[in-house]
Amino acid sequence: MSYKTPHDVRHRAPILMIAILGTALSIAGWYIVSGLEDRTSAAEFNLRAGNMAAALQNGIDEYFTKLSPLRAIFEFTSGAVSEQEFMAFSNRLLRDQSAILSLSWIPRIRNEQRAAHEQTAQREGSDGYRIRTVTEHNALEPSPAAAEYFPVYYSTEKSRVDVVKGLNLADSGIRQRPLESARDGDALAASQEFMLQSGTGDRIGFFVVLPIYKRGLPHKSVEERRQNLVGFVQGVFQIDTMIAATLRGIRTPADYYIFASEADSSARLIYTSLQKPSGEPLAASHPPEFDTPLHWSGKIDIADRQWRMVAVPKQTSILIHSRAWILLAAGLCMTGLIFVFMWRSNLHTRKLIKANKMISELASTDPLTGLANRRTFHDRLALTFENAKRGGGPFAVLYIDLDHFKDFNDLMGHPAGDALLVEVGERLLAETSDADCVARLGGDEFAILQSNAGEEGASEALAERIVATLNELTVLEGYAARISASVGVSRYAEGIDGPDVLLMQADLALYRAKDAGRNRAGFHDETFGQLACERVLLGRELVAAIKCGGLALQYQPQVDIETRRIVGLEALVRWNHPQRGSISPAVFIPVAEKTGSIVDLGKWVFDEACRQTRVWQDEGIDVPTVAVNLSAIQCKRPELELDIVASLKRWNIAPDRIELELTESVLMEATEHHRNIITRLRALGLRLAIDDFGTGYSSLNYLTNFPVDRIKIAQELIFKCTTEIRCAAVVRAAIRLAEELDTEVLAEGVENSEQARFLSSAGCKSAQGYFFSRPVDAAQAATLLRAGFIRPLVFLAAPKDGGSRLAPGRLMVV
Repeated sequence: MSYKTPHDVRHRAPILMIAILGTALSIAGWYIVSGLEDRTSAAEFNLRAGNMAAALQNGIDEYFTKLSPLRAIFEFTSGAVSEQEFMAFSNRLLRDQSAILSLSWIPRIRNEQRAAHEQTAQREGSDGYRIRTVTEHNALEPSPAAAEYFPVYYSTEKSRVDVVKGLNLADSGIRQRPLESARDGDALAASQEFMLQSGTGDRIGFFVVLPIYKRGLPHKSVEERRQNLVGFVQGVFQIDTMIAATLRGIRTPADYYIFASEADSSARLIYTSLQKPSGEPLAASHPPEFDTPLHWSGKIDIADRQWRMVAVPKQTSILIHSRAWILLAAGLCMTGLIFVFMWRSNLHTRKLIKANKMISELASTDPLTGLANRRTFHDRLALTFENAKRGGGPFAVLYIDLDHFKDFNDLMGHPAGDALLVEVGERLLAETSDADCVARLGGDEFAILQSNAGEEGASEALAERIVATLNELTVLEGYAARISASVGVSRYAEGIDGPDVLLMQADLALYRAKDAGRNRAGFHDETFGQLACERVLLGRELVAAIKCGGLALQYQPQVDIETRRIVGLEALVRWNHPQRGSISPAVFIPVAEKTGSIVDLGKWVFDEACRQTRVWQDEGIDVPTVAVNLSAIQCKRPELELDIVASLKRWNIAPDRIELELTESVLMEATEHHRNIITRLRALGLRLAIDDFGTGYSSLNYLTNFPVDRIKIAQELIFKCTTEIRCAAVVRAAIRLAEELDTEVLAEGVENSEQARFLSSAGCKSAQGYFFSRPVDAAQAATLLRAGFIRPLVFLAAPKDGGSRLAPGRLMVV
């Protein structure tokens, strides 16, 4: 006799628990999988049954299309269609179409036309032809008098042609309803199902009619269709032949039944796929199979009527389970469950590993170029910096920025821009060693951590190679593009506080390269670093001044030289810094252009000029044209036109009150890349002027492309027009050119009477400068505008060398 020890109990209990749990899980798994298989099989059955119904629908529709060409004969034949023509065309349509018992032509005969119609038919060979009606006892008798008749006149029915011809379908019974429906709807209409007098099998059929209207007469409304109806073309179809021919070759997953309508269960069964002895009637209208939970039901469109199709699984379907299948499925399900569990666990583990690897790569690399990203570069730089502090070898940081990448991206499109960035990454990798770290920091900014920069000139050589390789001609997605880049270099040295300082030094060196003309390398030194920091600080303060109202506009009058009448004002921006004092535009305008804030600055200047113009006009001051300068960067932005229109609308300023001043460089660039911006600005009604004329390009082709309203001769030429013969000749030539082009001309920077007299004698009518007035604030400008004239009383003579500007004398406002 054996005894169970506590040790045995402790080990058998878990085994029993696992066995019970395993059995329970097996049963639950079998139940779930079995249910899933049932649902899957049911869904497959419904899909296949639906496909079978769709195939049947397409086949029936194909049969009905045979009536359309038959209708076309009557619609497009100018005269009457003869019986021979009808029969010849119909027989071609009936070729290999066993389900179509006959095609017929049914004319519309009014009561007053009946006698003539019957006589015509008899003369054409139809002896004894009469319009007849089927009586209640299935006998044919002459149709009683009625407003109109629809007799069968032509028919392909051969065996019963004498019976069919003359049969009036407008008998107020089941034959008349499809006629009225087809006539009023201008569409196919089908009759109810009836027993055919010819055919094979069950001989249940129906007919379909298609209306024909008088040629050239309208039939859009119901009244027009009833008035202009000519007759119908008719097709008679045998149902079992039609369905059998349509579904021939299609493997059906079920037994199916077709009922004459979709009404209640009393609908009449007109077709079934089940085999039955010949001559026996169809089964009951509601077979017992319909009581099973699984069956499919759908509609079949028969012209303007519908059949209802019901499908039930065949007895051999896998949905019918037996005990043996249930037990086998349970055993297989238990084995499969374990396998699926282990397999899915393995797949899940592999997916997790792959996902972790992908996340790690995304976190450390740039998705476009595959280079290291900003975070990875900073981490690598920090490690290299710490290693150098502990005695490691020297290293360098190279900051790379593509020149004018935004212009390339806007012109070529983002796909070409992305391709350019990818190629840049590949070229950088080709020029560096495996020990270096090449990263894309974002946009068109790249960086290189040169880990071994100990050799003399190694960093400089790498920077020069990068500039050279990125300047080579390349083809990107069908576009020829020359890549140009600026590089800033900073080397590690003892005493540097941290890696961020190195990055800042490289960035400042990059600014130095861009200031020197781009497409070159810049190297960090302390003096330039201080200047660059000062420029960055000034740029930030300028952005704040634009947003917080720290800027102001002054207005310099433009005067008629002879009459001293004010003919315009030029708006000039001024910055009075709270700590630095007055800052010259020659200082902060280049900073604005380099930092990109020139766009917001130009937008503010234009809006402020419009606002002040509105203030003057509301005060009753006659304001002449106000000139506003426009930078090249603004002309490249698509928002420029929208901003101008918004300001004009906001302050209700007529466009011809504003003159936009553009330099020659802007117009030259516009002829190549931004040609439409000048045209659009002129279309708004704005005046256009060329600023600093004579100091730009020698080619004047842009003057023929863009007719401007005014040419402003540069002050550099005016300064020397009375002291240097060449400058005087250029000024006279510019004035004559303006006269030939029928364009106004204005001289800038007039500072003494000699210059004014010279310009007047040369034919220049307008000028501005310190001789007439300095730029003044809005209040002083209002005083000048109210007076309308400026008369200089005292002025200082210009120096003989035509050098710097002279201080103006007192002004007398007349």
